[in-house]
Formats: sequence, structure tokens, C-alpha cells
Amino acid sequence: MPAQRYSYTAITLHWLIALLLAFQIALGWALEGNNSPELFARYQLHKSVGIAILLLSLARLATRLFTARPPASDGPAWTRALAATVHALFYLVMILGPITGWLLVSTAKVQVPTLLFGIIPWPHLPVGRIWHEPAEAIHGAMAWLAIGLFLLHIAGALRHQWLLGKPELQRMIPFARGKAVGVAIGAVALVAGAMVAGQIVHADKPHAAAEIATAPLVAAPTAAPAGETVQEKPEEADKIETEAEKAAQPLADWTVASGGRLGFTARWNGEAIDGRFSRWRAAIRFSPDDLPKSTIRVTVDLASADTGDGQRDDSLKSSDFFDTGAHPSAVFAANDVRHLGGERYEARGTLDLRGVKKPATLRFTLRIDGDRARVAGTARIDRTAFGVGQGEWAATDAIAAGVNIDFSFNATRPAS
Repeated sequence: MPAQRYSYTAITLHWLIALLLAFQIALGWALEGNNSPELFARYQLHKSVGIAILLLSLARLATRLFTARPPASDGPAWTRALAATVHALFYLVMILGPITGWLLVSTAKVQVPTLLFGIIPWPHLPVGRIWHEPAEAIHGAMAWLAIGLFLLHIAGALRHQWLLGKPELQRMIPFARGKAVGVAIGAVALVAGAMVAGQIVHADKPHAAAEIATAPLVAAPTAAPAGETVQEKPEEADKIETEAEKAAQPLADWTVASGGRLGFTARWNGEAIDGRFSRWRAAIRFSPDDLPKSTIRVTVDLASADTGDGQRDDSLKSSDFFDTGAHPSAVFAANDVRHLGGERYEARGTLDLRGVKKPATLRFTLRIDGDRARVAGTARIDRTAFGVGQGEWAATDAIAAGVNIDFSFNATRPAS
């Protein structure tokens, strides 16, 4: 006896792919607008869903080839030929669409790695940029073809079910062995819901101009205790000056303790993107009583940038941003340290970033207790002055030019 219904595996794969395709098409329409964190997130999700469709479609094709299925419906030769063509084209869309998207990612100018749903690494295809334009044209055509096939497929199913009176839907819709009207309506509602979800997922957040203008430039240094400000109280300043008068502090080499923070904040379409560098080292020779001979040198491993998004972090390493292949480190060096009063100091020097050297100034608060010190401070740089952001990223309408730096750490010196 031939099978009267598709296997549960085929049914599950059919509807899972249908929902993902509907979601993916709607998501593709939403990949427009200015560069923003939301648009970046939509692109990453689009890539993940595309690879998921590719893998599920290959599994569905294997199921079709190697498991029993109901016989094809009777009817005129042209209807059977049209049904076979629609099914064949669906497999073409479900497989070629993701593959051309994979080619687009692999040949893009900015090589953003793919992490499936932010977890599983997915490699680039080893092909040249010559494939980029053909892949882009085919990828767009596959989307429009998928929409047409959706309409033909649904029309054919409804024709068989209600116009010809053939129970076609019961063979593929779960739990529809009897009447399929209610379940069919539910299936259509699910597909429509998937398309709505594709339009609204990671929707752009509104950013009022006033909110952007008044947004804080730098987060408070994390080393400061809760409720404490970086400005010293008058009585504390008097106390520090009195202690300084009692005993001059010799010039010493300070060792930075583990657990310090070197962070940065950029603004992308008005939204603050916070990050940090997990690997950096500092050579500090300092005495508050011998500032002319005090020096600071900080070396930062640019590849250690961490913004909480692995794909964005890898983008920062590319030639459009830090270009870590050619310039793995950034170096701040200062031998002009000035006392601003109380616990406040300023270090003037140069920042060497991406092979460009520019003057840079950082301000910090310093508290010395015996042979231990606590430091917290801030700085601000113009990324465009160092060429961080090439091509489409050079403009400052999406990513602001100003980047705020914050740091905090503890340090020790040899016992005197």
C-alpha cells in the first residue's frame, strides 16, 4: 500500500522551512537604512537563518529521496508538470539562495565572520571577489522567486483541497487527518506571523536629537566606590597636601595589578556601544614630587577589543578599523605629567594608532596609600584622525568621530 501521508520527519521539515523562509524574506526587506547596531544585528540573524534553511533543506531533500511519500495527485499533464516544476524550483531557492548569501559574506570587502545565532562559527567560502556581483544578483532573484513560488504553492494546495475536493492538505498538515479547514487557517496564520516577526525583529530604536546631544560622554570609572565622585572634598585635599609636606615620595616604577579596566565608548546612530580591551600593559615611572621625570607608556593589544558581540569584535580587527594585521598595538606615551590640584592629574603625550601619531591627553585621579595606588581616569580621541573607519565607515553620521576612553586600575611600587 502506498503511503497516504508524508512522514513526520518530512512534515516537520516542511513546516519549519516554510516558517523560516517567510521570516527570512520579511527580514530581507528590513535590511535597509543607515548603519546602526540594529541593522548589524539583523544582518547577523539573516546569515544565521539562511544557513539554517540550507541545512534543513538538504535534510528535506534527503528525506524526499530516501523515504516513502504519497503518490502524486491525478490530473492533467500540465498541472502535474507545473507542480513538479514548483517543487524543483523550491529546492533551488532553498539551497541556492543561502549559498549565494554565503558567497556574498565570503567576498564582502569587510570580512565579518559568521557565528550561527551568535554561537557556532561558520567559515567563509575560499573564493575571490569576482563572485560577489553575480552572487548578489542571483541572491536577490531567489528572494523574488521564493515569493512567486509561495503564491503558486498555496494556490495549488487550495485548488486541490476545495475546488477539486481532494484531501491534499491532510497529507502534509500535522493533526489534520479529518477536516483541514481550521488547521489550514492556523498554518496560514503561522506563516503570516513569521513574516511579521521578520519585519519587527531588531527594529531600529528612536533616538531623539536632544537625547543624543545630552548623552553622557564617558561612563563613570569602575574603580570608584558607589556614590563617590572624582572631585575631592576640600578637607581631603588639605589632608593630602599636609601628608605630602611630611614626606617626599621618591620616583618609582609602578606595577599594575591584574583586574584593571581599559574601556571605550563609541556612539553608533546615537546609541552608546561600550567595549574594553582585555590585554594591555603599562610602564609607569611616577612620583607626585618629581613630575618632570615621571613617564607613562601604555601598550594596548587591539585584537583584544571586546564589545560583547563576537562578529562586531572581529570587524574591528579588519583593515577598515584597527587593521590589527598591520598594526597589532596602540601605544600611548607621555612624559609631561601635570598636577591639577588635589588628587587630579593630567598626562600629555602622543597616541600611536594605526600607524598615525597624534597628541593625546588623559586626565586621572590618583590616590596613594603607602606603596599602593588607585588610578581612575578618562580621555577622548577622534577616531577619524587616526583613520579608524575606512570607506563607508569614515563618515561620522552613523559612527560618531569622538570615542571616550575610561580606565581604572590598582598599582604597587617597591617598598621604600
